[in-house]
Amino acid sequence: MGAVFQGRNAPPRAKYTFRLRRAVPGLVLLLALCALAGLTWLKVIDQADDRVAAAACGPEQVSSSKVQVRVYNATAKEGLARRVAGQLTGRGYAIVATDNDPLSGIRPVDGTAEVRYGPAGARQAALVRRQVPGATLYKDARQGSIVDLVLGEKFRRLSTPAELARGRQGLVAAAPAKTPAKAPAKAPKAPARTAAPSPSPSC
Repeated sequence: MGAVFQGRNAPPRAKYTFRLRRAVPGLVLLLALCALAGLTWLKVIDQADDRVAAAACGPEQVSSSKVQVRVYNATAKEGLARRVAGQLTGRGYAIVATDNDPLSGIRPVDGTAEVRYGPAGARQAALVRRQVPGATLYKDARQGSIVDLVLGEKFRRLSTPAELARGRQGLVAAAPAKTPAKAPAKAPKAPARTAAPSPSPSC
């Protein structure tokens, strides 16, 4: 049989085991505090990311009542600009002018619509573009934040409330074309072909 050690001859293992048992609650508490601190920092970082994302979503931060729009008719349809301007007014936009497209002989709009804007009106232009399915953006060198909505031959209607809601949720209701990569400081060049005469006043 093995010998049983007691007193001075007892090994120090029992003392170490007792000390370890006393330290376990403290270690558990320390780990719990570390986990709580980590969760707190993750929440703070998530909130900071949300604020950055909200700042990046320019159109969501602009009130429609603060967006000034000129509605232009690039078609031969009588009264199109006035009709669409009235609809946009009902949605809270500030309409400052309706007319035929002043660039009809220089920059024809072949698609649904074109939203023209300057460096100071990028967020306003993005908000206006959402109102017209399939509209494209065109950046020029204008001063100020006034946006031009130019209606083309393929225009049919404004976006429905359901389409606007899907857009706010990050879904694509329509596939807009990319913004033309042109230098904003240069005026658009006239096409080589002979420009067709402007239609009779039909805004």
